[in-house]
Amino acid sequence: MLNQEILNAYNVIFGSSVGTSVDILRHLHPSALKTAYRRKALETHPDRSLIVGKMENEMNGCFVEVTLAYEILQSALKNLHSNGAGYNDHIRRVFGRRTTDTVNLNNASDLYYRGRIPKHRLLIGQFLYYSGIVSWGRLIEAISWQKRQRPPIGQIAMKWGILSEYDIQAILKQRSLERNFHKRFGEYARLKGYITSYELLALLGKQRMFHRPIGEYFIEKRILPADNMDKMLERLRNHNRLVSKGI
Repeated sequence: MLNQEILNAYNVIFGSSVGTSVDILRHLHPSALKTAYRRKALETHPDRSLIVGKMENEMNGCFVEVTLAYEILQSALKNLHSNGAGYNDHIRRVFGRRTTDTVNLNNASDLYYRGRIPKHRLLIGQFLYYSGIVSWGRLIEAISWQKRQRPPIGQIAMKWGILSEYDIQAILKQRSLERNFHKRFGEYARLKGYITSYELLALLGKQRMFHRPIGEYFIEKRILPADNMDKMLERLRNHNRLVSKGI
């Protein structure tokens, strides 16, 4: 249901919905939404991957989720404060399906983005979404698929003899007791002294070796032929080149 999509988006931006109804939006001012979005976007921006010791594509997944959640909430607020068309009509103007498809407003994850491509550097998954090639749901599926291709940090650490199975269980238990789920396993293990910063970087580097390009997901799922993916990659390079020049 779209109501659930709004609540999910609220959770992403603010951490908790403080309710089970979209009436929570009546107490949300657009400026407060923008402030919260900017804070979350800064926390999850891929450019911070080296600073926080995370993989760029892992950060990208979080950044995309935050951006899409903001778009959902912004659209809902615009409708709430207007006397025009209903929410469904507003969603149709912001999102859309390809002309051969039917818009399914009961599932926001099936909706395609419509609008200008943001004027900042993008990764290929983001570019395909903002170009209207793939839906929000497909993009999130692709990011999840990409994550599944990589072995867990703990598994690599065990293989290298850095951590034992007992250590891993202790780390997971301690993180659970502290309800510190927002920290990744490797980062949390470093903070608790189980591994050093150097070891974490080495583990992340090894994990990155198993990293498969996200474009392969769209090719495997026959969403885009390989030659079309090559064309989109070239368009992405041109986009990022123009952005870097401030054009």
